[in-house]
Amino acid sequence: MSVNAEEVTFEALESTDVISVELVPERKGLILKHCEYYVSSRRHGTTVTRRYNEFVQLYDVLCAKYPYRAVCTLPPKRVVVGGGSPLFLQRRRAALQRWLGLVARHPVLAHDADLRTFLCETSPRLDKPKHDEFILAGTQEDNARDMSTDDMQESFASEQEQLRLAQLGLGRLFKIIEKVEGRCSAERADIRELGAALHALSAPAAADNARWAHMRDALRAAAELAMAMGGADESAEDEAMERTLVALDALGAYRQLCARLTRGLHAERAAAAAAAPHSAASHALRARHRYALRCAAEEARIARAYALSALEILPELLRTQGTSHARVAALWADLHTALRHPHSKPTNK
Repeated sequence: MSVNAEEVTFEALESTDVISVELVPERKGLILKHCEYYVSSRRHGTTVTRRYNEFVQLYDVLCAKYPYRAVCTLPPKRVVVGGGSPLFLQRRRAALQRWLGLVARHPVLAHDADLRTFLCETSPRLDKPKHDEFILAGTQEDNARDMSTDDMQESFASEQEQLRLAQLGLGRLFKIIEKVEGRCSAERADIRELGAALHALSAPAAADNARWAHMRDALRAAAELAMAMGGADESAEDEAMERTLVALDALGAYRQLCARLTRGLHAERAAAAAAAPHSAASHALRARHRYALRCAAEEARIARAYALSALEILPELLRTQGTSHARVAALWADLHTALRHPHSKPTNK
């Protein structure tokens, strides 16, 4: 199956499948613990249990079968001794879910038989193919509407640079928002800690006079406000951050594909030039060269769709960040009011 030359949209990709990867609560192994994951596919209506090594097997098979496709790299493996870090395990789970989601929504990879086996079979058996997609797909023939090889090469270089800049820009945005979010979370934690300190100061004493009693009432009111400080509504923020990470994964995979193809394309052109111009070997090299360029153009449209989806949800991410910081600012104002007028009603909601 080949990707249509028309624009690829995030909505079309998203509708292909919804993948869920969740940690199995119990970890296996006596000394070296390993994790298992519940992997669910809405498209196939299945839930199977998978280990990290099985993700690696699927990755190896897809890379061997589809050398002209942007297959993201897997998150790193780490030996989990005594259970491992919960934060590391959750981040790897989220990364595996993004990885499998990108594969399961890919216009070509989504229809792969080995992917279906991975998503549906209890005990998958995945073997590396003997041939890559150029041979297997049978779509290496030229289309009358195709550009010339030189034009395709020029378009490839242009798309590569544009999406490289998109990756750098989105990466900077993500790091900035992550730092801003971290500062806001730290400030909320500081306010809750402040509440505990105010509560300790509000304990009554036998020697209290009227002024001390009034001050302790104020401290108690402020402490209750601070200690009740809840987290902001992060659902929209989480979705926007997750979309940005998915876009960065897709752009990173495309960039790796470009680097790989650039090396291969130079070698293919040199080999084709060295071969007899009308020989079967020269024809095959030229056909593979054009096939690689067509695949690169298709992968660029997919990466662009993910990048656009991240940019389109950016306003909502900024709105939730602003709301979160505004709540913190309002709470500081309420703490000031509570310390001066302990029986007043807070404005922070």
